Amino acid sequence: MKNKRTIKNIFESWGQSKKELPPNNNALKSEILSKVPSDLGKTFAINHSRLPWVSFAFTAVAVVVFFINLAGPQNNFGKQAPTLGESSVDFYKTSSNRGTSAPSMPSLDNYYTPPFYGGGDSPITDNREFLKIGYNATVRTRRAPLLAARIETLIRGFGGRIDSASSGEKSGYISFALPKEELSTFQLAIKDLAGARFYTEQTNSQNLLPQKQMIEENQRQNEKNLSDLNAERGQIVRSHNQVVASHQSRVDSINRDIATLNAEYPSADAARRAQILNIINQLQAEINTIRYQIANENKSYQTKISDIDNKIRNTQENLRIIKNEDTNLINNVATVNGTISLTWINLWELADAYAPGPLLAWVFLLAAIAYYLFWHRRFIAVPDYF
Repeated sequence: MKNKRTIKNIFESWGQSKKELPPNNNALKSEILSKVPSDLGKTFAINHSRLPWVSFAFTAVAVVVFFINLAGPQNNFGKQAPTLGESSVDFYKTSSNRGTSAPSMPSLDNYYTPPFYGGGDSPITDNREFLKIGYNATVRTRRAPLLAARIETLIRGFGGRIDSASSGEKSGYISFALPKEELSTFQLAIKDLAGARFYTEQTNSQNLLPQKQMIEENQRQNEKNLSDLNAERGQIVRSHNQVVASHQSRVDSINRDIATLNAEYPSADAARRAQILNIINQLQAEINTIRYQIANENKSYQTKISDIDNKIRNTQENLRIIKNEDTNLINNVATVNGTISLTWINLWELADAYAPGPLLAWVFLLAAIAYYLFWHRRFIAVPDYF
């Protein structure tokens, strides 16, 4: 060890004795120092003056997308909610089409809207409500056939009826009827089954009071007509009976007179007998006339009674039809007709549903942050004077 330190000391001494500056040391030093900035902070300030315009652009686009999404009438999926159509006639045609391929979705004109009745100008004094409710829902899913089967089971479980259904790999459509009192619970069940993020619904209602008032007015009018017809029929019967009784009373009186004359005839002389026969012939002719009048009265009576009975039967039939209309209206109000459409949701829309705001805005914002980090690392780590 002693030898090693000795050798080291020898070399150090030799090296220090040989150290010397180059002949042009001062010139080289001045030239290098002239190129080095006197203030390194100013150098970095110059580098930071280069702003990350790309990050600013991405951020601005993200803000614009966010505010457009806020201002637009959109649902949870960034799509505008469907508008209900005017027609509901074809909607009730019962059919079932369960193909393996995706069915074509029905047009918005076939969404259920309660039919319009009356002018809606019922006085406020009648504050009854006969609300006909229509229900439409849209569910975004990646498992349309399975979800359609579960929805149909759910509808039947609530005492409902499937009017038509179609389902395919990426879409489905169900139209149905449901008891009105089950609607609220059914809506919660469907929302829970589909997921609140992927479910939109639209309900509409219309008060059928004008139709109800029209039915009631028709019923009152027909009941009054029936009462008047029954009263008229009673009057016809009474009048007929009085006329027939009067004629029959006259016939009975004449028959008594004839009987009296016949009793007098055997004891009468020839002149009186001739007179009695003449009187009896006149009385018999009168009886024939009265009987003819009775026959005409009976014929007229049968015609009148037949006519009034036809009117009564028609009015009773009208009342039966009106009562059926009233029952149908009550049953219609107690029934909710609706549709549920199943549509495919892609992965982008799935992520957008869970994102707090429009997913596109977050993508631009992340791009802005990533570019800023890249810019910051590049221009801080590599100063210009190198």
